[in-house]
Amino acid sequence: MYRPNRLKARLKAGERNLGCWLWLGSAAAAEIVAFAGFDALLIDHEHGPGDFLSAVDMMRAMAVGQATIVMRVEGNDPVYLKRALDAGVEGVMIPGIDTRADAERAVAACRYPPLGNRGAAFSATRASDYGMRAAEYAKTAADNLVIMLQIESATAVHNVREIAAVEGVDMLFIGPTDLSGSVKKLMAFDDPEVRSLIAEAERGIKAAGRALGGIAMKGESIPDRFARGYDLIVAGGDATFIRDGAAALRASAGR
Repeated sequence: MYRPNRLKARLKAGERNLGCWLWLGSAAAAEIVAFAGFDALLIDHEHGPGDFLSAVDMMRAMAVGQATIVMRVEGNDPVYLKRALDAGVEGVMIPGIDTRADAERAVAACRYPPLGNRGAAFSATRASDYGMRAAEYAKTAADNLVIMLQIESATAVHNVREIAAVEGVDMLFIGPTDLSGSVKKLMAFDDPEVRSLIAEAERGIKAAGRALGGIAMKGESIPDRFARGYDLIVAGGDATFIRDGAAALRASAGR
């Protein structure tokens, strides 16, 4: 279902946005979450079990809401990115971006020539409503896509301004868990070195004029994160909502 990218418009307008992970590969779960009114829903193909057929079913289910449909792909792979985009995602999150060259490769894979090297099949793919809006899609695909690059290593933090300078990047998204692991302090979010790296990444991204994305961390509320300049907070996901709801029910029953 080709449509204007609501998240991209909200980012340009400086509005704050709330997102949710979709880990389960379930169209039913995606539909339920879509009714909740998030600004972005992120199909996770880096850590989730889903495939492209299940992702398309999820996208159809998510059409009940207005959330922009984003896929976190498995890596900075131009073939995987091409398939995700052809399937109809409205944004991509690309993990493991450490250098400007990584960022340039990612952006090029998302854009048709002459802007990039994405293979063209818009005469028949779902992204262009199976070719029914092929000309419109080909003309607007680059401007109507949200490209998010993940900053999740100390190397990436040190290169963050060069990464942010790549034309076509909409958002840099800090992955604090892998970032902490990159300095051998996995999930030690209160460690001074880890906190310093996160703060350095935040400063660099905002100074470069790119949108800043991240997750809701323990000990800090979502409004606190927005106050620090975040443009997108991804808070929870389908699996955690089910897990936490089930645990809370059991606890309330004294079990």
